Amino acid sequence: MSPATEPSEPAPPPGTGAPPPGTGAPPPGTGATPPGSGATPPAAVVFQSEVAGELAPYDYEEQTLAGAGVTLRVGRCASTAELVEAAAGARVIWIEWGPDLTAEALAELPELELVVRWGVGYDQIDTAAATRLGIAVANAPSYCTHSVAEHALALALALTRRIVASDREIHRGGFGGAGWDVPTIGGSTFGVVGCGRIGSRVARLASAFGCEVLANDIRTPGQLPEGITMVGLRQLLERSDLVTLHVPLTAETRHLIDAERLGWMKPGALLVNTSRGRVVDEAALVEALRSGRLAGAGLDVYETEPLPLDSPLRSLDNAVLTPHEAASSPASIVNLRAEICRVTLQWLAAGWADSVVNPEVRPSRRWRAAPC
Repeated sequence: MSPATEPSEPAPPPGTGAPPPGTGAPPPGTGATPPGSGATPPAAVVFQSEVAGELAPYDYEEQTLAGAGVTLRVGRCASTAELVEAAAGARVIWIEWGPDLTAEALAELPELELVVRWGVGYDQIDTAAATRLGIAVANAPSYCTHSVAEHALALALALTRRIVASDREIHRGGFGGAGWDVPTIGGSTFGVVGCGRIGSRVARLASAFGCEVLANDIRTPGQLPEGITMVGLRQLLERSDLVTLHVPLTAETRHLIDAERLGWMKPGALLVNTSRGRVVDEAALVEALRSGRLAGAGLDVYETEPLPLDSPLRSLDNAVLTPHEAASSPASIVNLRAEICRVTLQWLAAGWADSVVNPEVRPSRRWRAAPC
């Protein structure tokens, strides 16, 4: 369910430090260029598919790529068709939230070798089609490990200690509370579904709080902290007081937590989701919250984003909601910019990158070692 497990500590790019004033990016020459990048063909073009301009300006990216003879081209694309037209001739595409790169779109980009997603999840890209066409897909897997893990734990603490409910009560003019009926997170059973970088980090944090930590992953995880027990998904859901989700969105994980599996959870349990909204059947979750079957849910992601104004989640007092911001922090954006450039230059120099998510493409990849 999760990416191959690696150390959960994100490796901040060497020498990035604070971004220079007004750029929102680390200074040029911060180590994003891997050894050997001088072999990068000077004709290489990277296309940045921009959605709303939130990542602009691209001073750091332009200077880092230019140092290796690579040109960055930026275009605002509101549809897949616009993306295909604007990205013509590019060897690498950087994609934000969209537009989606469908099988049909990828087939219309014969020069494309690599798609890099600005983030961890890559469900906007038809990875199977990319593999068939010899196109590699990569992500930025470690830039936000700490921020997402801390956000997940913050949601867990807000739910457990009923912080948001108490805050609302005071803002309404009251000063009542739940009395002694407010549990602690320490001593509870904490279930972590997905043991990649973020899930492993969450498991460590929960263990430090004194929780019994259960973990589940369809892949064999790397080294987990002492005292964390790997169990089956059903056993995890049945035993956990709180369940937190850290899996990518794939065909296998879509509605992983559906009505049946919500029914496996302990009565009064809590659910936290900072992965992808469609990992949870939202309608079934709303029903479980309304009925009291679950005591609460902490959500940073939703099946439809932005969350519709008429979403029933907005009216539920036992739902703590944040606007898909778990990855956000000043350190995260510095790491993200450096990671995107590093992956791109690795690919152009050597025909491979550390964070390729479809390694089966390697024998048939389109990479060209010489200028076009």
